[in-house]
Amino acid sequence: MVERRLGRGLDFFLSSQGANTSGEEIQHLEVGSVAPSPHQPRREFEESELQALAASVRSNGILQPILVRKVKDRFELIAGERRWRAAKLAGLERIPALVREMTDQQVAVASLVENLQRTDLGALEKARAFQKLQAAVKGSAEEVGRQVGLDRTTVTNFIRLLELPEEVQAHVSRGTLTMGHARAILGLRNADEQIRVAEECLRKKLSVRQVEELVQGVNAAVPLEAGPAKVERKDRGRPVWVDELEANLGQALNAKVHVRYGRKRSKILIETGPREDFERIYEALKSLGKDLEG
Repeated sequence: MVERRLGRGLDFFLSSQGANTSGEEIQHLEVGSVAPSPHQPRREFEESELQALAASVRSNGILQPILVRKVKDRFELIAGERRWRAAKLAGLERIPALVREMTDQQVAVASLVENLQRTDLGALEKARAFQKLQAAVKGSAEEVGRQVGLDRTTVTNFIRLLELPEEVQAHVSRGTLTMGHARAILGLRNADEQIRVAEECLRKKLSVRQVEELVQGVNAAVPLEAGPAKVERKDRGRPVWVDELEANLGQALNAKVHVRYGRKRSKILIETGPREDFERIYEALKSLGKDLEG
C-alpha cells in the first residue's frame, strides 16, 4: 500500500479554522505547568533524538511555540510534545506556547496530524490513533478519513491491524513484521492460524507475496463445515471440476467458498467477515469481472 501524507497540515490547527481564536498571543509558560495529552498517539520517544533536540534547544532556544489548551489549573499539550520534552532535558524554566480553546475531537485530530506529518508513527500507533479518533467523532472510518485528509480504505486498513492477536501485534510494533505482512495475515480466519503463519513468516523471512500465497493455501485447505454441500458430496458425489472451481475461487478471493452444484440450479456461497471484509471481497469480484470483460 502506498501510504499518503495527511491532506491537512498542522497549520490548519494553528489557524482560525482549527480552533477558537481567543488568546492569540504567544505566552511563556512554566515547563512544569504543561502536561502531556491523553490524546497523544505516540507512546515512545527515541531518547537519542530527544537528546539531540535538547542540545539544539540549549543553543537556539525553542523556535516554534507549542500548542496547548487550558484544563483546570494546568495546560494540556496539543502539539509539540517532543519540543516540550527537549525543553525539560535542556533545563529551560519556560517555554513559548500558543493557548487555544479546543474540543477533545479537535485535540485528537491535531495530535494525530502532527505526529503523522513530522515524526512517523508505527503502524499500530496509527491504528490506535485512528480508532480513538473514530470513537471521538462517533463516526465511520470514512468520517475519520475526512477529518485527517485520508481515504476510508487507508483508515480501515490501519484499524483492522488491531484485530490481530497480541503476539502478532507485538511483531508489528517491533518492526519485525511489516504492515503488508500483517494485512496478509488478517486474511486467515482464526487467531491460532494467524500466530502460526506469523512465526513461519519470521522463521523463513517470507516476502509479503509469499505470505499472501501461504494464507490462500491455508484457507483453501480448511474443510467444509457439515451441511447440505457435504452430504451431497458424500452421498451423490460431484464432478472433480466443481471441487477445483471451488478451491480456485476461494484462493482468488481469499475467502471460504461453497459451490452447490445441481443439474437445474446451482449456488456459489462466499463467506465474509465484518463489513470491511465484505467490501474487500466485493471489490475483488468487481476486479474479476473486469478481467473477464477484457
